[in-house]
Amino acid sequence: MTIKHCSIHKLQRSKPGSEAKIQLRPDEVNAEGPIVSLFEQLKLTFQRSTQKQYGLFDPEQSDNPLPALLKNHESDSISFSSLTHQAMDHLKLQFEKTPEPMNSHILFVMDELVEQQFFYVFWINHTDAQFINNELDVDTLEYINPAKLNFAFKIDMEQWKVEGWDQYLSFIASKGNKELTEAFKSFAGFISSVDLKAQTEDFLSVVDDYIDQQEPTKGEQLKSKIVEYCIDQDMSGAPVDLDDLSTQLDDDNPAQFSSFVSENKPEVKKEIYTDRASLKKYVRFFGRDKNLSISFSSEMFGDNIVFDEDSDELIVKHIPKSLKAQLTRYIKRKQSS
Repeated sequence: MTIKHCSIHKLQRSKPGSEAKIQLRPDEVNAEGPIVSLFEQLKLTFQRSTQKQYGLFDPEQSDNPLPALLKNHESDSISFSSLTHQAMDHLKLQFEKTPEPMNSHILFVMDELVEQQFFYVFWINHTDAQFINNELDVDTLEYINPAKLNFAFKIDMEQWKVEGWDQYLSFIASKGNKELTEAFKSFAGFISSVDLKAQTEDFLSVVDDYIDQQEPTKGEQLKSKIVEYCIDQDMSGAPVDLDDLSTQLDDDNPAQFSSFVSENKPEVKKEIYTDRASLKKYVRFFGRDKNLSISFSSEMFGDNIVFDEDSDELIVKHIPKSLKAQLTRYIKRKQSS
């Protein structure tokens, strides 16, 4: 990882309905020390977020200057500082459409990884904390909590150049304030291009077909490997590469799985993003109501756990030792009372 360019600016509106103001840093931040650590933490939070959406620049939003600014910077027509200054003017315009107060720093980073460039924008909020100062008085300070990220987006600069690829922009926004979310989405020019849950369900349906052709024990092992790979890719912010996944499933026939997907579900792309919650549900059954909570691996179904749909009964065999001990103690107390 190499931070090629980095800059921080500020957006503020102290009172509802008052003028939004920006404070611009004149030059870039020297990419070493604490800023590198902060970026790494923010990037990790972004990558691991389950709220990520994938899409592209909205072609209907003709007033979005970001695509042109990024292209001009890439061709060395403008500096990174000039890019971020003009981007902040655009940000201010979008937030002038809402009266909501805000006080945030905006971090812009151009990151390079294995000759691939990624453009990040993070909306950084601060949290108040109390401390005891040198005069032994209680005072208040502001600190950054990089584990909490309300707004951010990332552009894969190489994917952006690929004709027909419409998932080069990843975006997260908190659900707490609709007006702020819409303003930040307009700033990014983001529009979603994929229903992650539907895309994941399509992929898992062909996984089911593939596993049905395997021996039961091998099939469950393959299912676990596939889900583990997909979750690892999602946690790292990378798409599922079907060819790479296929090589990890079968050393002797590395193209077997990817060929099966292509033949049976040609609409599934070679690279896809997946929904982590759907993946976890695929390998685990769980449910709860007011008085009952239960969760178990799908590997246990049909062997240690049997479901009778007609009677609506679930039979659990070989229960965990800790649960058995609790039940035994409870039964003895009931018998002795």
